Amino acid sequence: MSVWRRPKGMEWLAALFLFLMLREWLLPLSELTDTGTLWPFYMIVAGVLLLDLVVPYRWLTFPFKLLGILWIIHSDFFTSSFLSTEWLYNMYASLVRDVPLAFQQDWISMSLISRNLLFDLMLAILISMVTYLVLEQRQGLWFVFLTELYLAVLDTFLPYEADGAIIRTLIYGFMLLAVAHLTAISKRAPIAGKKRWTLWNTLIAPVLILAIVVSVAYAGPKKDAVWPDPIAFLTGGEEGPVGTMKKVGYDNNDENLGGPFQQDEALVFVAITNERTYWRGDSKDIYTGRGWQKGEREYEPILNLQTHQWKQMLFHGTETKEVRATMDFSRGEPYFTMFYPGQLKKVVSIEPDNATMVYDRASQQVEVRAGRVDMRAPREEAEPEEGGVPHPGEAPTGQPASGQAVQPTEEQGEQATESQSTGQKRSLPSRFLLKPEKYELEAEVPIVSEKAIMQAGSTYPIDIKQRYLQLPGELPDRVKELALDVTKNANTPYEKVRAIENYLRTGGDYKYETKDVPVPAPGQDFVDHFLFDSRRGYCDHFSTSMAVMLRSIGIPARWVKGFAPGSRVGTDSNGNDVIEVRNKDAHSWVEVYFPGQGWIPFEATSTFLSPVRIKYDLNSSEQSVTLPVPNLQENTAAERRNNRLDELEGADSPTQASWKMPWQAKAAALVLLAAGAYLAWRKKRVITYWWLQRQMRSHPNEHYSDRYKLLLQMIQHLHSRREPGETLREYVKRIALTGDKRQDLQYLTHLYERLYYGCREMEEKARSIAQQLIDRLTQQLKP
Repeated sequence: MSVWRRPKGMEWLAALFLFLMLREWLLPLSELTDTGTLWPFYMIVAGVLLLDLVVPYRWLTFPFKLLGILWIIHSDFFTSSFLSTEWLYNMYASLVRDVPLAFQQDWISMSLISRNLLFDLMLAILISMVTYLVLEQRQGLWFVFLTELYLAVLDTFLPYEADGAIIRTLIYGFMLLAVAHLTAISKRAPIAGKKRWTLWNTLIAPVLILAIVVSVAYAGPKKDAVWPDPIAFLTGGEEGPVGTMKKVGYDNNDENLGGPFQQDEALVFVAITNERTYWRGDSKDIYTGRGWQKGEREYEPILNLQTHQWKQMLFHGTETKEVRATMDFSRGEPYFTMFYPGQLKKVVSIEPDNATMVYDRASQQVEVRAGRVDMRAPREEAEPEEGGVPHPGEAPTGQPASGQAVQPTEEQGEQATESQSTGQKRSLPSRFLLKPEKYELEAEVPIVSEKAIMQAGSTYPIDIKQRYLQLPGELPDRVKELALDVTKNANTPYEKVRAIENYLRTGGDYKYETKDVPVPAPGQDFVDHFLFDSRRGYCDHFSTSMAVMLRSIGIPARWVKGFAPGSRVGTDSNGNDVIEVRNKDAHSWVEVYFPGQGWIPFEATSTFLSPVRIKYDLNSSEQSVTLPVPNLQENTAAERRNNRLDELEGADSPTQASWKMPWQAKAAALVLLAAGAYLAWRKKRVITYWWLQRQMRSHPNEHYSDRYKLLLQMIQHLHSRREPGETLREYVKRIALTGDKRQDLQYLTHLYERLYYGCREMEEKARSIAQQLIDRLTQQLKP
């Protein structure tokens, strides 16, 4: 029997619809977890489907699936050559270290390599099982129902909008069931010649039904929801009063954080960029116990945008990736604050072209102003221009560009850097705030060296400590005690930052919630209430708590706000992503200061991606130490980590670090592998027949149809295959068997036809005789 099969067109089509349904299971990972890209999972799903479709024996496909998963792991985490000695040693070291942790279910302490390998293997096994049940056994209805239920739960209880996914799954599932049904019919009643197109024409009916139903449902009127929010109903709100409902979006007033909010789908801007990352707007440094305020500002006027360049405004001394972004607010909601990815380098163009800027060196915020104003001495008072109100003591600028929104700033503005008493003319940006419709900029995102940041130390500049270690005097002591407990196993500031980040994301049993969000009682600290009382909230709760906890143990941190990456809606002609950013993408995160590195972003909210790229460059001779994750219930996890560090130190001995596989051993392994493959190929008939006999013994005697099909596979494997369109009787008469075997097989075939086509139950006596004949034929047939 051949190890390859040629799937028909209907089978390929069913596999395509199954892939699209499996894709809907993976899409939420990018929004609800730290998963950065989904292409490795797509490759695993497509590879497993392809192998299971063309190879009828799954045990033969496992080595190829494992090899593909290892290649994906290699491409994600390693720079050495695939299957090289260095790569094999690193993989071996990771598995030896992490396999005991897996048995202890200490998933977070495992390395990224082992966690990804384990997840990919489980995904491949799961996809293979689904393929068998849906495509081969044609049990697709349960999978369609399960997928719809999965998406409905995510849409209801998590911040994932699954409306489109539910509709897409309904379409894919309906077509999958239709194709599977037609495939089953074609196998029972084969169609040859030109009539084969009859099956494809039959698909027109379900396609038309789907098109009509979906169109009517999309275009029809819809009522608003009449049931209350199930999350608030199930979880309740006994911990404290729930604030008034707000609408999510970017807001400059952050003095009173917390309270529930409604999701807002309104578009803010459309971006075209080569890097999907966070859009930074502003940072704040003074924590009041209720929210955030800005401290002293350091304004810098910028009049010539095309010639001005920013250098190392946020981070320095680290590898970076160049980013170019064009942001269009014409169809959305413009802001006078400029948003940029990573750190800004240059504003290439802006509309309108009369715009100027003011840059706050302290918070790295860039405000857009409506033109420039000439400073003279003495200055004459003038009436405010239409569309804005000037600050006291300054004459207004000229008329703003048509169609542009101009507002007075909320702050008192920048101080002139030059004395006006000389009477000399000086130009400064206007104090009218301008909301630009479009701008193009150049920026860069950091690629942080794990080795460098681990060695950054804690020698902070005086001004950094004075400004970014501020905390209110009324902050409860238990906030600092919790931070110390969480970081008790961490040695470096970076390890402490990661420990607190992991604790808020996964280790502290905190829940992401936007609607049922209690507010602190009067006089209660915002962070204290979230960490110990409510334990639920959204990005403002998580990011503020991380910044305050870090400050309480002497690590400078600040609160940052802007927008999450947004939703990718396509690509342009140059391959850049086209991204839509909406009000619901408004977000806050944390920046931590490291000496020699600058301000590095971190993400404490579990449902958002981390904005920092880490280059894992600790060399192979000193194994990368997994960052400590707190276990507040018991000390066994810490003890395991200490033991594991001791083992790693022992693994750094010269004998193991210089381990190399001799070329003779490699050659011998290749020879043995080739010999084994050749022997398996020569004995493929024996191996296949052994496997079929094993399957026959494992099937219960009550399942006559299944045992008869296995017997037929044995006969086809030993003699000749059944031709397309050939009936069972014709095939049994054609094959060369001795008299007794032919007679037994004809009797079994007659029973199968009565059972299959006549819909008649087998009598107990006939069933007993049939099982005896099957067992006798199985023993008599030899390869």
